[in-house]
Amino acid sequence: MYSQALDPSNQFRYRADDIRMASASPVRESPLQPDNWIQAAFSRLSAQGVEAVRIEILARDLGATKGSFYWHFKDRDELLSRVLLQWESEEMQWLEAAQESASGAAARWARFIERSANPERARLEVCLRAWARQDEVVASRVAAIEAKRRAHIVSVLRDVGFTPSTAEKWSEIALLVYLGWMDRATRDHGFQLTGRGLGEFLSDLILAASAPVDH
Repeated sequence: MYSQALDPSNQFRYRADDIRMASASPVRESPLQPDNWIQAAFSRLSAQGVEAVRIEILARDLGATKGSFYWHFKDRDELLSRVLLQWESEEMQWLEAAQESASGAAARWARFIERSANPERARLEVCLRAWARQDEVVASRVAAIEAKRRAHIVSVLRDVGFTPSTAEKWSEIALLVYLGWMDRATRDHGFQLTGRGLGEFLSDLILAASAPVDH
């Protein structure tokens, strides 16, 4: 027995077994997925702006530790980048599907208004633009989506019968009406209760644009 204990090969074997036993304990990974953190970031962004999208706040919202955040993201900047990327992707998918739709102009216009007037989406859009005023990269990407939205409006107006130049002019006005309505609807409680809906404003706009010009 003593000779076995003193045998260097046995000692090596025992140490190797100990190492295997120690390494066999599984490393506990975070039960949360990246999308959980991204959705929590969207919620905070919509409610309080980009300043509130902080790791400790999101961890508290999710009932998680700050350490679990780093299983999925290098830092806060990476999370914000993923948030912006997901917003862009969802907007592009919707716009591409709308462009490819075989529906008539009236149905496409109605769907655009319905999506744009959604209260949760309006709050997110307002906070995204506040973020864009602080970050040139965000500003350029928000502007790119706005350009795509304007192109969608132009397409609808062209289907209605507007000339290319007239559709371009009125699409810019429609987009500005949308941005103005969205800003007021998210900050003015009285307007939220008694103000006209986005659909009413844009319908009046289209009627005005379609009215014959008196000479």
